[in-house]
Amino acid sequence: MTETGPDKGALNSYRRITERLVLEVPNFDDAPDLFGLVGGEDRAEVTAGLIWDGPDEVSETLDFIRRCQTEAFDDFGFHWALKDRTGAITGQVQIAMGMIGTRPRGEPGRADVGYWLGRPYWGRGLMREALTSVLDLCFGDLKVTKVEADIFTDNVRSVRLAEGVGMKREGTIRRAHRKGDSWVDAHIYGLLNEEWVSVPRLETLA
Repeated sequence: MTETGPDKGALNSYRRITERLVLEVPNFDDAPDLFGLVGGEDRAEVTAGLIWDGPDEVSETLDFIRRCQTEAFDDFGFHWALKDRTGAITGQVQIAMGMIGTRPRGEPGRADVGYWLGRPYWGRGLMREALTSVLDLCFGDLKVTKVEADIFTDNVRSVRLAEGVGMKREGTIRRAHRKGDSWVDAHIYGLLNEEWVSVPRLETLA
């Protein structure tokens, strides 16, 4: 049987460049920017669609970055910081604006995606650009056969994003996740490698 999916012991050595973004493994210098976006004053809005409620201390962000750099795909997945490629968005080159990642999900060859973006950068199509690049990587170099996403049913922006890149809603799980003191329902979205071939997408520059 043909092997699918990345080497379970592989570390993330991938760097992606798109029209406006650089996607790369975060470094420790990114911690203040990332913490400020997901743990600062916009925390509730940014994490509303996430199972995770955000970091309480910058040390948590530093530990996450360490794991991104040192843990294998099978243990932690691959994660990238979204950085401003030219400085046109933030005013500074290489400023981190959010995160995106993919992790193994069940059988070899299945993976999921998760992401968040700082509130000041919403509404510009940046996460669609990042997700497009990560899906290209998943279905290309990583040899993934299916990518899935769990999206809270009230997360309209993320639903639009998933559907915009061609993902299909495969069902709804009631009380799928615990969020704070409440249970939330989640849609399950999926995309097969043969479906991705026909999806119009941005050119990956490198």
